Amino acid sequence: MTIKNTTDSHHRFHRRNEKMADQEFEIGNTNLPSPYNAEGKLISKQDSYNMDGNKMLWHLDRLEDFKNGKRFAPIHIDSGLSKGCNIKCHYCYGVTQGNFYKESAKKFVSREALIDNYLKSAGKVGVRSIAFIGEAEPTLNPHLYEAVVVGKESGIDISIGTNGILFDTGRDGQAALEHLSWLRFNVSAGSDKSYRLIHASKEFNTLVEKIKYCVEYKRKNNLTLDIGIQMVLTPKDIAEVVPLAKLGAELGVDYFQVKHCSDTVENALGFYERLDDYEKFAPLLFEAESYGHDDYKVVVKWDKITNEGHRDYDQCLGAPFLLYTEGTGKVYSCGMFFDGKFEEGYRLGDLNKQTFQEILESDHYWNVIDKVRNEIDVHKECYANCRTHSCNNFLWDVKDSGVTSGVIKKHSGGFTIENPPKHKNFV
Repeated sequence: MTIKNTTDSHHRFHRRNEKMADQEFEIGNTNLPSPYNAEGKLISKQDSYNMDGNKMLWHLDRLEDFKNGKRFAPIHIDSGLSKGCNIKCHYCYGVTQGNFYKESAKKFVSREALIDNYLKSAGKVGVRSIAFIGEAEPTLNPHLYEAVVVGKESGIDISIGTNGILFDTGRDGQAALEHLSWLRFNVSAGSDKSYRLIHASKEFNTLVEKIKYCVEYKRKNNLTLDIGIQMVLTPKDIAEVVPLAKLGAELGVDYFQVKHCSDTVENALGFYERLDDYEKFAPLLFEAESYGHDDYKVVVKWDKITNEGHRDYDQCLGAPFLLYTEGTGKVYSCGMFFDGKFEEGYRLGDLNKQTFQEILESDHYWNVIDKVRNEIDVHKECYANCRTHSCNNFLWDVKDSGVTSGVIKKHSGGFTIENPPKHKNFV
């Protein structure tokens, strides 16, 4: 790939990453069996959540509505709750959307918009899951913990993705733990020294203590939520993958996930043009997987890590199934639209002015959904390995032939219709 780098403020992390050296790494265990299957593909053997795929097969009622031209609620929404953050991860996609950390942390979704206009309304129309995760740090919103409880009580499965440093260990945080489906800590460094470089923060030990607290509270109270840690893989942090696999086992979390890095087609973070480097990391990633066991899974998202950003579909069909909200309450079909040339024309609505039901039932909402499908060039305008990517793979496969046995085999992740993976509502 040859992408010209621009120099505007949204690309300031490209300059930071240019100055950071790629991590060197060695394979510790070279006697492991081949990571490739019979078809020559890399597939996680520990993915009990089907993280590396999608869960559309368990929402065929929404697929039927889609094929019949009916209007329906999204299955899932990734919801930003603030515009800022307390750390500066070197792979932060939020900086490409105009977020400026402590300055932007003053901007967050208000309680009225979040609780009344959004969650209660979303539950009423049939949204099945919401993840407080995305462009910035959700714990900077003072209404996060109440939102978890209200969302769950409204009939929605709720989860949080966080850097964890500010997670409340008092009663508010405990109440959230009691109502969550899963809690995921974003950490891409396995030591205090590397955390300072990769995340630009001195709070590694604080994070470790917060994870320990949540794991202990879960066990003490026999909670059903899954607690995991996640790293975002880049050439700048590849040597952290095995230390993190070991750390996850030591902390007693349920899983350690290794995911791809999303970057704009303009190469804003400096990784889009390097996606073809990722497959060389396979031996080390497979070593990391070797630390998983029955009670602790190491899940490498092989499909997105190794696909070099390529798409086999020509339209974004997944927009009505999986939405996004940004940190002040505006609703979009994709995080790519939060800032820049698409921001106004592709906004679905604003929770500060409308309930989610009013947004969903408006003609404007469905006109924008159609515009996403028909006017966005997914090969030239969409960022690499977007959140909707796997859903689009499924929808492209079924648009003509329907849900065949071949489609089920390809997209089931080894599960069956009768026995779905964990957290099936988080498509």
